[in-house]
Amino acid sequence: MSFQQIKPGHYERPLDTLELFYRGIAASGKPFQKEPFLLSSVIQLKSVPPLPHLYQAWKALRYRHPQIAALADDTRLIYKVPSPATLDWMKQTFIIHANEIRSAADLEEDLLPPSLVMVHYLPPSRELLFRSSHWRLDGIGMILLQNDFLALLANGSDSNLQFDGPEVLRMPPGLDEALGIPSEITDEKKRGSEAELSAFANGPAPPSVGKVLQNKAPGASRHVSTTLWKELSQQVLSATVRPHIIPPDGRVVCSNTYDLRGKVPAPWNGPQGATGLYHSGRPCSVGLGRNPDYDAIAMTLTAHYQRSIQPLFALRPFYVQNIGAMLAAPLELAIEAPGAAHPELSSLGVIDNRLETIHTGPAAMLKIEDWWLGVQVISQVLQGYV
Repeated sequence: MSFQQIKPGHYERPLDTLELFYRGIAASGKPFQKEPFLLSSVIQLKSVPPLPHLYQAWKALRYRHPQIAALADDTRLIYKVPSPATLDWMKQTFIIHANEIRSAADLEEDLLPPSLVMVHYLPPSRELLFRSSHWRLDGIGMILLQNDFLALLANGSDSNLQFDGPEVLRMPPGLDEALGIPSEITDEKKRGSEAELSAFANGPAPPSVGKVLQNKAPGASRHVSTTLWKELSQQVLSATVRPHIIPPDGRVVCSNTYDLRGKVPAPWNGPQGATGLYHSGRPCSVGLGRNPDYDAIAMTLTAHYQRSIQPLFALRPFYVQNIGAMLAAPLELAIEAPGAAHPELSSLGVIDNRLETIHTGPAAMLKIEDWWLGVQVISQVLQGYV
């Protein structure tokens, strides 16, 4: 259901299946003041416009994507139209660290999970650190939002923006509504969901990676990256014959993430849908007996991705609930589960297709010198992005 006006200036809609899914997972990190899958992404600019321009671009971004300022309770997403006197949201969500000598990655070690989409600006390093709960944004949505912010900053924006209610029409629907997925759960859907999840359940449980950290509680966030140039990538691939850890049952279990933005209707399939959670995961089990080397494994995963995702749509309500129950397990149980320490890999596509390196406009010329994105993990999973 799209946003409905409850009273003047107050709009609500029910939280979507996927939003509830990520909120449930996020709750498992509260005892540690962490949040699983919390998104962080940094843009480092060659030069940064004056602070008033940054504030104005951030305000204009809210005008274009008002959902970044929506609040939530256990079941509802709530948007209240701000008055000029109450537009303190900007200073609550755009934080200046004027004298910070650390990098954004180091600063993040001290930051708690945000209640809203936030930006931390570090003038000494010219970094903009964007942070958001995953129930608000997914990785591609974060990138689209960043690109819009830079475009507004380069082009300049109207300083007299009026928030008067019609901006709610720019809030994207949840995935269930966008795809027309019915909410009722039937026995047939339960059986279909169980069949999709059989990759997790059937066969012996895959083992964990051999060498893992021994701590039982999450530590401080760390940002580590490796750049593989084309020539080095080819060397790595040619040297990779089999996984370093071969499970006794001869299989590797993973979860493939599908970008569904191309499946939702316009305008939500483009930048206007940046704050929509438009993706889905599907379990996959790769037998190493039939796939003895890197190329064979890659071909198997490619074939898995080429399967139609359409049949999964009708199963989503029960399917997502089941996966959410698995991932929201208390940490002390999750890290002891078979296969707890394993790699996960997700693709964000070609970043340059969604985030322009150079933005030129009448107000500024902006050039990105560095960029990275990652998620907070409190378990022993190694989460990677390509």
